[in-house]
Amino acid sequence: MKNVQQYLTNPSWEMILPLVLFAVLFFYGLYRGHRRLAAIIIYTYVALAVFAVLPMQKITGFLVSLGVKEWEAKAGVFVILLLLLAFLLGTRKNSRFSLGSWWQVFLFSVLQAGLLAHIILGFLPPEKMDTLSPAVRRFLAGPDYNLWWVIVPIAIVVIVRRMERREG
Repeated sequence: MKNVQQYLTNPSWEMILPLVLFAVLFFYGLYRGHRRLAAIIIYTYVALAVFAVLPMQKITGFLVSLGVKEWEAKAGVFVILLLLLAFLLGTRKNSRFSLGSWWQVFLFSVLQAGLLAHIILGFLPPEKMDTLSPAVRRFLAGPDYNLWWVIVPIAIVVIVRRMERREG
């Protein structure tokens, strides 16, 4: 009980990261709609594929020489890549307030926040993983849920898209 109270009264950055990501994505989803959130989930997979073929040793070597930690360099490159893809592949039309369904916005926000947190925390070195809170280490950073975070978001997007096609 003391551990739970300690984490709730003095949360660390890895506890706040998924919550902040969720809040940002949820309000973005309310603003732009659930379809845009679904597209960003897909862009995350594209960014992950592109990231895998980048010359990361050269990139991180350069950034480390500037004083950036290696895991921060990798996380930063991934986030920049994701933002670039979302900007370049995103729609230009003004489709604001196309809420659709609030539960889809909520679901996609949770899945995208979890997927991003899982990817970003995955860049941590092993010694930093040991300092994470037990819940974050188990559900977001640990290998036990790796398959879950990789498969479930895209599977839910596919299921929701098929449901939309049947309805309309």
